[in-house]
Amino acid sequence: MAARDSVLEVIFLELTKRGQMKPSAPDSSLPITAVLPPVLAERIRRHYDLLYGEGFTASDAFAQFWSEFTTDACFRDRVQTKGRELQPIVFDTQDPSWGLWPIDPEECAAIGFLLGLSLEESIADCLSNLPERQVVRLEQEVAGCGRSLEEVFIEMLIESKSSAADTADWWKPGDR
Repeated sequence: MAARDSVLEVIFLELTKRGQMKPSAPDSSLPITAVLPPVLAERIRRHYDLLYGEGFTASDAFAQFWSEFTTDACFRDRVQTKGRELQPIVFDTQDPSWGLWPIDPEECAAIGFLLGLSLEESIADCLSNLPERQVVRLEQEVAGCGRSLEEVFIEMLIESKSSAADTADWWKPGDR
């Protein structure tokens, strides 16, 4: 557990550096985990269900994003710019804020995919610099929980932001 936490903290730190979003385009043949605020993820899911039907999957959403990302330069510039702006906020585990996202759910999904790409690249970079025994131990811990490292990372991010929000609200009256 300690190896996983220390590795993920290094990745969190790398991802909060402003302007670090990689300019590379995602490989459309590989699945990308979208990084989204939980409430926004649900809103996007409802949007796609209403617009395209309940059979519309995350893979379908990614294919749609990929098509627009590769053919529409204005869309690509807009989501990359907003993604670079949001990245240090989204990956700051001490800040409960997820930042200000666009209104358009499809642009939000696109930004989530770009943040997911940055997450995957940062994880790969970090793992390549770790000693082999730490990587093996981390892989065993992740395999034991049955989820990908990206999914574990996003779960930790959500938990950290929720904890930060709880401590930020210490002054509010309520059930104590």
